[in-house]
Amino acid sequence: MQNALWLASIFGPLLAIVGLWMLLYHENMMKVINSIKSTPALFYMSGWMSLLLGLVIVSQYNVWTANLAVLITLLGWALIIRGILSLFIPQLLIKLTMGKPSWCKMMGIIPFVWGLLLCWFAFYM
Repeated sequence: MQNALWLASIFGPLLAIVGLWMLLYHENMMKVINSIKSTPALFYMSGWMSLLLGLVIVSQYNVWTANLAVLITLLGWALIIRGILSLFIPQLLIKLTMGKPSWCKMMGIIPFVWGLLLCWFAFYM
């Protein structure tokens, strides 16, 4: 459980801040997404980093329990899947996650809420 609290205290604020940035600065986010789409090396590196972070999280905490700690495990597996898709099927990942501007704006809600839940778990439970 200590590993879960430690990981939540790191990734909770990170996800909350990034999600809030995605919601408030949608135009800048679209510029970043277009830059990533047009730079294969950058897309490759982001996939590599997602895979690495996901593997680190899962190696430290991979417990399927019926409480908020499962958000840590889900984050690790989501990063692993995203990393694998980025490396092996990048066009599919671009189409699914970066295809529509309105969808990209809504995607800010997920990390924001996930981050708030992780912060609550890490700092208030």
